[in-house]
Amino acid sequence: MRSLKYILLGSFLFGLSSYSVLHAHHRCREDRTQQADYVIVGVGTAGATLAKELTDDHKTSVIALHIGENLTQDPLIKFTENVPITVIDGLIGPPFYETGETTPQPNADNRELIWSLALPEGGASSINAGAYCRGTDQIYAQWEAIAGPEWSVRRISSLYKKLEDYHGKTTNPRTRGQHGPLNVRQVPLRETSQTALTFTQAMIAGTGFPFVLDYNDPCTPIGVSSQFQYTQKGPRGSIRVSSATAFLNKKVMTPDGHGVNGRNLRVLFDSRALRTLWEGNKAIGVEYLNDGEIKQVFAKKGVIVCAGLYSSAFLLYSGVGPASVLAPLGIPVIFNNPNVGQGLADQNQVLALFTTNPLDFPTENDNIFSQIAWLPAPGGDPTQRVVRLATTTPFPGLSAMLVDLCQPKSRGSITINSSNPLAPPVIDLGEFTDPDDLFVYVATFQTYIKNINNALQAIDPAYRLILPDPAILDDADLIIEYVKSLVASNQCFQCHCRMAPFQQGGVVDHTGHVYGVQNLIVADDSIVPVAMDGTPMASAYLIAANIARLLQRR
Repeated sequence: MRSLKYILLGSFLFGLSSYSVLHAHHRCREDRTQQADYVIVGVGTAGATLAKELTDDHKTSVIALHIGENLTQDPLIKFTENVPITVIDGLIGPPFYETGETTPQPNADNRELIWSLALPEGGASSINAGAYCRGTDQIYAQWEAIAGPEWSVRRISSLYKKLEDYHGKTTNPRTRGQHGPLNVRQVPLRETSQTALTFTQAMIAGTGFPFVLDYNDPCTPIGVSSQFQYTQKGPRGSIRVSSATAFLNKKVMTPDGHGVNGRNLRVLFDSRALRTLWEGNKAIGVEYLNDGEIKQVFAKKGVIVCAGLYSSAFLLYSGVGPASVLAPLGIPVIFNNPNVGQGLADQNQVLALFTTNPLDFPTENDNIFSQIAWLPAPGGDPTQRVVRLATTTPFPGLSAMLVDLCQPKSRGSITINSSNPLAPPVIDLGEFTDPDDLFVYVATFQTYIKNINNALQAIDPAYRLILPDPAILDDADLIIEYVKSLVASNQCFQCHCRMAPFQQGGVVDHTGHVYGVQNLIVADDSIVPVAMDGTPMASAYLIAANIARLLQRR
């Protein structure tokens, strides 16, 4: 499922890979014409943000390598009416995604689940649903306890306010930003369909949790809302907002990747980073593939990895990771860190289907989701987000509800099984390795889903649960079978280059610097110290903004 050019080049580069690593030091000294203060690997949600923030002083220089193209003007990406197409394309592949399959998941009927890496400039923010939700202060307090005061609840709140340009209603305006680069739009009540209002009413009745006006207000993180928040702008939110449009727009960069108005920025598209170049244990640049040719780019201050799902693999191919993995593959070990690639967290997903009243179908709604609920586990801590219910109505008379765990306890891993950096990583999502996640699903279907179904029918008999069969809701074993047969990844990968003390499973310190080496930094969702209970797109913006701030202070 990888793109054809990578498959064709694979065998060629396999032969070159050992030579390239062993001779990198010699070759690095030959030609340093491509050089900047920082080299960024990946211009996704985090990387685009960093590229702009670091070069705002017009003194710091950045060269950024991006695996894909600049597709911000492609109508499928630019307009929010096409979001269902770009989301579904995650099952297909290029030019929007690079896809693969996980290892067989023993606790999910031994199925190989799909994983995907977003390819266009802006990464996932350019092709996902655009759903924007911060994490809770409860999670950020845990970040602060692990990573220190630079990641405090107060600091994080301040960063979000600086990032946001919020257009919507809230009961707590002091917590929302109105002058930042990132447009966040709350769908107004006048654009909310009757289907969304009916589900919202039924969720409130069926779960016992209230309607919340603004679920990004830290004071109201639990509850049900018919007013979704998206990164979008324009009439009815017709234009998608991504890190590419918010941070690397025409005021910052030309479409072909040159900084404007004296900004020291260069983005190299269709450039796949292969590994770090070293002098001893100091990162001095990156080897990359462009137009079938291996090239090099050099960094005076640091290499910043923003490769998302591939961040762990990039470290491993660079010689940072478990020696037990690297040595047998012939990859020189720069630093033996057994934590690299461990602790992978996702937000898993199971589908439920409902019939609805076809007369309630939204006729002018470009958004993929219509309403959402952020809830605790049934019977659990009522202040902790664990379950997320979001509905979408693709056709008149039919709605799908995504039943997600936004704080699963199960953990997986990312590793490699080849010295060829074009080989896909080996990804194990670790589905249901912690049985508590299955118990939460059982409780969710037996309480929330069952009660929501009853409440829907009391409002309008046309609304009815059809999948799973309501008859199985009283049988925990049948629910477990259903969940195992349908569970999928939400593509919300976190924690595999964790920011924490080395002895506590850390890969990077509180500034994003990789342990055991110099001038190598990771700055994306892979460094999350405790898995997010919001949308990881929101945390990617946060992490990039904070790492940029910390680097500018050095």
